[in-house]
Amino acid sequence: MAPPLPRPSICGLQSALSACRISTTATTTATTTRPWRSFSTTPSTSQLPGVPSESPKFITIPEPPQSAERKLPPIKGYLPVPRDPFPGREGSRKAKPAFAAAASPLSKAELAGTPPRSEQEARHRLMAAARRSALSSGIQGLYVRKRQREKRMRARSEARSQANVAAATAPERLDDVLTRPTVRAATALETAVAPDPARFAAAEAARAQHALRESFRAEERRDALAQLYVAAKDFIIDEAELESRVNAIFTADHHKYGSTDRGQSIWDSKEAPVSVANLQAEMTGASNRLTERNRSPAFKTTARQKAVAEELTGGKL
Repeated sequence: MAPPLPRPSICGLQSALSACRISTTATTTATTTRPWRSFSTTPSTSQLPGVPSESPKFITIPEPPQSAERKLPPIKGYLPVPRDPFPGREGSRKAKPAFAAAASPLSKAELAGTPPRSEQEARHRLMAAARRSALSSGIQGLYVRKRQREKRMRARSEARSQANVAAATAPERLDDVLTRPTVRAATALETAVAPDPARFAAAEAARAQHALRESFRAEERRDALAQLYVAAKDFIIDEAELESRVNAIFTADHHKYGSTDRGQSIWDSKEAPVSVANLQAEMTGASNRLTERNRSPAFKTTARQKAVAEELTGGKL
């Protein structure tokens, strides 16, 4: 008894298996007789010419009978963006008959009115006239299509603008009016926040304060620039000065003896760190530190005179 024929199912699995080339019959050749069994689900390349193995269509799987899938046609490549035959700087110059006449001029024989000397020349003149007519009609058709497209775009833009204006100026809908919460007039007056009557005066005061602050910043920048200009005389500008400065600083007893330009090393200090109370006492003049006691009145007077001179001259000394 022959096996029953397979039925295509809705899910497509049984139909896909039925389309596969699975054969269990023995093949007999002229030289040898051996059974072979092919379990490949790939159709032969003769059935799918030109389909590579990486293509999703290399294995054909039939769709179910009741499939509602709508597949778009394949798009091969992309069309280039066409250029505008009527650019804005030229307007309708190409749509005029003078452009077609200049683009395809008549020959000297046709301008002179000489009849064609042969059938080939007559055929060439006929083909040239057909090309001129096609060029003129094509340019006119393109220009008409451009005018129609611009008209549609203007109409669409105007309609959209009118719709936006109508939506912006439309009265409130009835459902918004009926569902709006009710607020009594007395409550609205009590909860309303009135603008500050002194807001303009406060803005002017803030503006003046900001201008004063900016002037202070400018003065500080000028002082810093003048101080940098004065301190530039002590800058190291060549290798000889650098070498002498390094030899003067990096010595074995540099931090052993204190002087005006040699501070004591923090590692050789045996005193307690400076506290906030000591700093405040030094600022108020009630400090008992050794450095404060060693300062003579002449030193403080010199510092005050220098500050006054800087204030009078408008720069750092």
